[in-house]
Amino acid sequence: MKKRLAFAGCLMAALALSACKGDEEAKYHFDNKVFISANSYADQIFVKRDNLDVTKNETCNLTVAMAQPEARDIRVAFTVAPELVDRYRRFYEDDSARLLPADGGYYTFSEVTATIEAGAVESAPVAFSFENLDRLPIDSRERYVLPVTISSADGMAVLESARTLYFVFSKAALINVVADMQNNCAWPEWTADTQAVKDMESFTMEALIYANSFNREISTIMGVEDLFMIRLGDNGPANQLQVAFARKISEEDTSPARNRIPNSPDSQFDLKPFRWYHIAVTFDHGTVAVYIDGRLKVSQRAEVSAADGRTALIDKVNFAIPHSDETDGKPRCFWIGHSYRLQTDGDLFYERRFDGRMSEVRLWNRALPADEINAPNHFYKIDPASEGLVAYWKFDDNTSGKTVRDYTSNGFDLKTEREVDWQSVALPEE
Repeated sequence: MKKRLAFAGCLMAALALSACKGDEEAKYHFDNKVFISANSYADQIFVKRDNLDVTKNETCNLTVAMAQPEARDIRVAFTVAPELVDRYRRFYEDDSARLLPADGGYYTFSEVTATIEAGAVESAPVAFSFENLDRLPIDSRERYVLPVTISSADGMAVLESARTLYFVFSKAALINVVADMQNNCAWPEWTADTQAVKDMESFTMEALIYANSFNREISTIMGVEDLFMIRLGDNGPANQLQVAFARKISEEDTSPARNRIPNSPDSQFDLKPFRWYHIAVTFDHGTVAVYIDGRLKVSQRAEVSAADGRTALIDKVNFAIPHSDETDGKPRCFWIGHSYRLQTDGDLFYERRFDGRMSEVRLWNRALPADEINAPNHFYKIDPASEGLVAYWKFDDNTSGKTVRDYTSNGFDLKTEREVDWQSVALPEE
């Protein structure tokens, strides 16, 4: 009797295990459907219209995917779907959106195909090319939309919620993309022979910044620690802009003499979080001028005093210091969003980073006058061929990787520690 009960128990356990296994298989079984692989199904195309940059052509890439590979190639066809404009208007609450005209020469495709090869789960990118966008009649508030949808997928089912993508055309702001530099930093790979930034007797440093917080004792905008640097905090409130400079007065000095502007807390240098500021610092043979949003806050001589009372004027700054990790006695070098490496990792690694967004970072070999700093739209865009412009990092690349382009012809591209987190904006704000 006990043997029968034991057998019955084992049988019931086996049946239960079989049922659980079946439930697990059913849990993970689903139809293999084709879908557009995208973070957003409204692909924004900003059409630039100003005296420096006009968008004529634009190419957008799109991929399709499925959850599981198939044993054969899957050919996916896209077609233009003007009938879906109303759906876009309802879903995105954009009643004023208009269909991109088919007769304007803005696009020539009617069907585009992508192929998910056998054994793969994603297609290679396929291109949708747009032309003559400089002729598109568009004002600051107008948007044109072109829906494209999957019309066939070689007999495969299509995921309805990811079947359609909308190309949305709107007039670009002066700035549409910026870099979020939280826990990131950048640097140019200058050397001791980089004449453009060597022993600079006159220069201007500019940046458009937006702080998420002021939760660090020191937040660095750019420069070289213990040489010349724009930062926030240190001897004043953590939200107070400061220009720090230093030099050794004699060869016998073991450390440099230091000074700063302002040299004591001053509320006129305070910044607020979640607000864009244009910062400009000019240097002209030892005279430093600090501007916030084009307003001159102070102009004073860059003088430092040693402990024994000797004073000296800093009349030139040498930014041409070879880039390094600054370990093992290597000299401090030029950083953006970082001052120096306190340790290789951990909490202190980010102690002096700038927690916020950056755009329009520039270095000139001349001290810009106030009227040029306050010229129309100067905060947001300048001509890359401007006289004396050494480096122009717009921070608007919006591409993957760890490089920020220099818009001048000098080729001083920045390297970044981590891939840049690009953020969409519209500046100036209305």
